[in-house]
Amino acid sequence: MKIAYLMHYLGEDYEEVSENIDQILEGGDHVFVMLNDEKLRDDIFIAYASVPECHVSTVQSAALHGDLSLPRGTILQMKDALEYEEDADADFDYFINLTDGMLPVRNRQEIVQVLEQLDGRDNYIVTADSETSEDLKKRMEEYAFFTNSLNFQKSKMLQGMNSFTKNIVKNFKNRETDDVVVQTWPFFVLSHDSAEALVENLAYCSNQFMMCLYPEELCFGTMLRKFSPAQHQERRLWITGQGDYQEQAVIQPVSMDQVLENPEALFAVRVKAKENLPVYQNVFDAYNS
Repeated sequence: MKIAYLMHYLGEDYEEVSENIDQILEGGDHVFVMLNDEKLRDDIFIAYASVPECHVSTVQSAALHGDLSLPRGTILQMKDALEYEEDADADFDYFINLTDGMLPVRNRQEIVQVLEQLDGRDNYIVTADSETSEDLKKRMEEYAFFTNSLNFQKSKMLQGMNSFTKNIVKNFKNRETDDVVVQTWPFFVLSHDSAEALVENLAYCSNQFMMCLYPEELCFGTMLRKFSPAQHQERRLWITGQGDYQEQAVIQPVSMDQVLENPEALFAVRVKAKENLPVYQNVFDAYNS
């Protein structure tokens, strides 16, 4: 079983991110990592220059939650993985995204066992679609502003400015879509067929979700419904600090009790050394335990 992990890291802690990368590499898998901090990106690029299993994103080198840069950057990581396959005559069985602060909390053997049970199917959690929720389609069709600000998720002022501006703009310009809009958790385990489908239709992501509010919640599900031939399951393989993922909200640090009380969860978010060190110390090396 060959896994391509698609990692995104917002911090500046070289020791932390290198530990996270090393755990994936020790398991024999590949990691495609997008690092927002320029100095950290350069340091990781140099440190892992002789390690072919570590791929530092360069076509798009940074991303933010709530902004198009996150789903677009993630699909570009899949593109890098597929191009690597051609160059190295290799094949990835599954593509798993590790958003900022997400770590595996079970060992690789347990994760592979779940992937084998999926048997070529995807796994992601659908929470709504526009066939049953008219508001969801309106959300995609409206324009969002200031999402490329680092503080957008936490700033009430920026969110208020966005609401004010979008209400003005929608009187003059609105986009429309005939496609079913699907809302999901922004975490996934994708088959090779689905990764290919997303990469082949990258332009759809850029065109349909530009200036969309929290497009990572809408882009993947919508595109997979429209373009991927793969079936999917909805096993809750993730645990967040709020329990289940909460839409359009800042993800809170997860506790060790939450990890232990959710044995089906293979991944936890957020786990950061500076935010919840005891949890980090307990799980950072779980992948190879």
